[in-house]
Amino acid sequence: MKKIILAVVLAGIGSTAAWAADLGAPNAPAMAEVFSWTGFYFGGDVGLAGVKHNFTSNFSQPDSNPDFANNVQANPFSPTPFIGGGHAGFNWQFAPSLVAGVEGDWQSVRSHQSFCRQTDVTSVACLDNPSNDRGFASASGELTWVATARGRLGWATDRLMVYGTGGAAFAQVKSSVGLSCLDDGCGNNGNSLVASVSSSTQKTGWVIGAGVEWMLAQNWIVRGEYQHIDLGSVSSALSPNCGGCSFSSTQKIGLDIWRAGVSFKFGG
Repeated sequence: MKKIILAVVLAGIGSTAAWAADLGAPNAPAMAEVFSWTGFYFGGDVGLAGVKHNFTSNFSQPDSNPDFANNVQANPFSPTPFIGGGHAGFNWQFAPSLVAGVEGDWQSVRSHQSFCRQTDVTSVACLDNPSNDRGFASASGELTWVATARGRLGWATDRLMVYGTGGAAFAQVKSSVGLSCLDDGCGNNGNSLVASVSSSTQKTGWVIGAGVEWMLAQNWIVRGEYQHIDLGSVSSALSPNCGGCSFSSTQKIGLDIWRAGVSFKFGG
């Protein structure tokens, strides 16, 4: 009888253990996904650029009266064209929240500004006829693209990062100046003439900015960014055969860029 009772008890224990095993152990908490900012990335951008073409121009000529010898004028323009381009860089997350990196970008910017103005103070802007026998001058400036090479330093919290950035800026700038004095010459000189000169140069300046990025997934990042770019000044001058007269124009160029973009990051 004892052997029978023992066998029944052991069988019950075995059944209970098997039933408990079938139920399984309590589920362990799922590990949270860890987002890494380290790696190479590339992407595209679109946005707006507040471009400043601040022209200062002067028509000068030999004259004993200083009021007639120079005619300096300021002509500022502030267009806001659309921009678009691409970027590429590398991030290194060297501490739980600190991210350092380098980035380069290129943006197409179509900003063209032109104006006409008086030669000396007695003439009329943009007219060259018997009623304005001193002719007029003209100037223009065009920005075709801008690129930057920058360092970045950010503070990351999981999939969100805010950062500051700064470095060098580069741009293609075109400029031209002209004189139209067919009726009776330019200023107080009677030589009839039409003359112009154009140039294209690559400018180097500086850039600072800030932005925020959000990691949608380990390999996809969206961003919003602001950049302020200073490209310095570009000058053009014209000294035709007009008895020592000359016309010069200097444009100071700067940009304020607001843009959004998306990046693909390798690794993760």
